[in-house]
Amino acid sequence: MKPSLLLEKFAQAIRRFGLAPQDKVLVAVSGGPDSVCLLHLLKNLPSPFSLSLHVAHLNHQFRAEAKDEAFFVERLAKNWGLPVTLSAQPVAQICKENGLSRQAGARQVRYAFFEKTAKKTACQWIALGHTADDQAETFLMRMLRGSGVSGLSGIPEQRDGGFIRPLMNCSRSEIMQELSRADLAFCNDPSNQQKVYLRNKIRHDLLPILESYNPKIKEALHREATLLGAEDDLIHQSMLAQLPRLDAQVTAEAVSFCVASLQGLHLALQRRVLRWGIEQLQGHLNGIAFKHIEAALLHVLSGKDGSIYQLPQGLNVQKNGLKFCIFRGLIEEGKNEFHLQESECALPKWEEAPFSVTRDFPSWNLRFLISSSSKQDDSFSACKASFDFDKISGPLFIRGWRQGDRFAPLGMGGRHKKLQDFFIDAKIKRVDRHRIPVLSSREGILWVIGHRIDARFCATDRSLRVLTIAVQECV
Repeated sequence: MKPSLLLEKFAQAIRRFGLAPQDKVLVAVSGGPDSVCLLHLLKNLPSPFSLSLHVAHLNHQFRAEAKDEAFFVERLAKNWGLPVTLSAQPVAQICKENGLSRQAGARQVRYAFFEKTAKKTACQWIALGHTADDQAETFLMRMLRGSGVSGLSGIPEQRDGGFIRPLMNCSRSEIMQELSRADLAFCNDPSNQQKVYLRNKIRHDLLPILESYNPKIKEALHREATLLGAEDDLIHQSMLAQLPRLDAQVTAEAVSFCVASLQGLHLALQRRVLRWGIEQLQGHLNGIAFKHIEAALLHVLSGKDGSIYQLPQGLNVQKNGLKFCIFRGLIEEGKNEFHLQESECALPKWEEAPFSVTRDFPSWNLRFLISSSSKQDDSFSACKASFDFDKISGPLFIRGWRQGDRFAPLGMGGRHKKLQDFFIDAKIKRVDRHRIPVLSSREGILWVIGHRIDARFCATDRSLRVLTIAVQECV
């Protein structure tokens, strides 16, 4: 049989991905026309390609017909002499337990299955059967829901983890013609006809209307997604190039940037920086909408020092001195008190004395200069304090104040005082209290930084081992 034009087009895509002869490819096959055609084309690639293929099929257990589809895929693979891995998982139950929609949960379970199977079978690549039609439908779905350049760039042809989509430049009509030409059977998923899903409504209702205006609307939308994908990558690379100038600092608790440098960026890059920072903290942007990004930038960059904007997912954005910080935390409903997640500071062993170490806490925009000595440092100030090392145990923690906090302020004869009452007596406004860091250990509060040390832990002329901490702003 004469090689098809689609096979030649497909081979060009494989070359772009950089696959080499004898590479192992896990092929995701649902049994539908797209995935069957994908497997057929991979199996019949012309020289010099001779790939090692392994078929993978996941039964989501959504429909009664799913068992028949799994049997079809298993039989197809065996007839073609290909190894196959089948799995059945209660995806509906998994979605319910994790609070996910059927589509989002199914995708999560499916991709985890592919990655696990690829690792088990030593496959370097995972081939998926998305087409140009899928790209056009995705573009319209995201446009209708509201999306920026990243979303409208659609489904990538290739992404991390070895995932490739060789059919992305092939239309569904081309695929059906190829299946007919090669006389290949496939399964029809009846759920693809149900208009309860937005994708199906777009496929069966909206696209036919748009085709009456432009018969090549699918090609136009695919081309638009491709162009936006390249521009999205350019903006992303431009943003990454700015990170050194922004003095980007990333920890498990916080991400911070230089306020002045961030303000000097184009608005498009400011948005990207904030989205990037959020992704560094939680690994995704779920629940973060355009309105949140805009409000956070406006509130913090144009607000006064200490301004806080609450994001979804328990995240907050704050202008803290010279820093723009994104961090995890909790603001109690109806209150202004803010509690930062504790940041731990491990101390060197005293046997290493004399030591002098620096510890940074980006979420507070503070730098600790910690040193040891055998005598008290008499140069006490609001930003420098000396402690009796024998009265405390590491690690130390820096955190925000909490309801019920008590300490024994130096100068009060050892009497204890609620930290809230201390703030009232010091005339510190409620709105400003969340900005005051508290240094504590397992023994209790050591220092309300910038205000008062706890008398129980203060170094004296009788202290044999003295720990001195000087605090300065991170720059």
